[in-house]
Amino acid sequence: MEYILNEEKLYIALSDLFVDKRIDYSYIASIAKLFPTSHVEYVLFNYVAPACYYNTVVPVPPVCWFFDTDILINKICNIKKNENDPINKAKMYLLSIFFKYKFKHEWKTLKNLL
Repeated sequence: MEYILNEEKLYIALSDLFVDKRIDYSYIASIAKLFPTSHVEYVLFNYVAPACYYNTVVPVPPVCWFFDTDILINKICNIKKNENDPINKAKMYLLSIFFKYKFKHEWKTLKNLL
């Protein structure tokens, strides 16, 4: 069986950590294990979390089952497009520290499966 490393599939799988349902860590790990763990961690905290975290901080999450793929990819592309700007780079760094703290349990659980 041939695997094609598709970063968009990784984004979509990692976004499941932020939906309002039971997290299927095995499914996420099945996609994420195709990438180096350090890359998965970077993508999670620098691209996916900034695009999806809002769903975890509101009383009634707007996304219950899955994020719209096109909207998610578009948000991440915008984040990536602006990541080299010095102000955005500093903002991303600070946010990634916050996300690593806020979602440490989810990351630890996923990392154990990789």
